[in-house]
Amino acid sequence: MHEPESFVATAVELGNYSSNVSQAFYDADGDETLVQTVLEALEAASECPSDELKVCLYDAVDPDALEAVFRPTRNGPPRDAGRVSFSVGEFAVDVHANGHVFARRTN
Repeated sequence: MHEPESFVATAVELGNYSSNVSQAFYDADGDETLVQTVLEALEAASECPSDELKVCLYDAVDPDALEAVFRPTRNGPPRDAGRVSFSVGEFAVDVHANGHVFARRTN
């Protein structure tokens, strides 16, 4: 499947996406929260469980605010544009409104 150009550009910005960037997908209709999906991407990038990561997501971003940014609008339609990028510990994270979450080690 061919990824839309914006996702490829994001992966290129983050590094060699075939080996250095981990990706997870947030399904707004699923059971996981967006924060859990970010942690899943960080786990993959670090190759260790999130409870063993030496980073604290709260140090980089307010998890409640991150969830709120991508929550459907008051009128109900999903947010399908925009992204939030931040660094946490030795990782760069890029969260897209469509659910794609990229994480990579910066060191």
